[in-house]
Amino acid sequence: MSLYSLSPKPGCERYTIQVGWNPHRTLFCTVADFGFDPDTDPGTSPDFVQLGLLEQVLDTDVIVAAVEPYAVIPDDLVERLEEDMINQGVYRREPDNRRRHRE
Repeated sequence: MSLYSLSPKPGCERYTIQVGWNPHRTLFCTVADFGFDPDTDPGTSPDFVQLGLLEQVLDTDVIVAAVEPYAVIPDDLVERLEEDMINQGVYRREPDNRRRHRE
C-alpha cells in the first residue's frame, strides 16, 4: 500500500488530500474537509471526492484529475503511483465476475 498526502492549493487549505495504491489493487484518492462543522458554517458545504473505494481505478490520470482542483500535484506523483502499481501487482476485476485476474 502507498499513501501520499498532498499539499492543498491556496484557498483549499481546509481540505485533506490523499492519493495512493491500496491492497485491493486499485488507485484511490480522497479529498475531504474533516473540520467542517455545519453549525458554525451552515451556508458552505465542503466538497468531498473519493475514488477507488467501490470501483477499481487503474488510470493515474483519473486520480490526478480528481484531486488537481484542490492539491498541488508533485512532478513525480504519476511516476510514484505507477511504480507502486508495478511493484505490488495489478489484478483487474471483471465487472460480472468476482474472481480477480492477474495481469
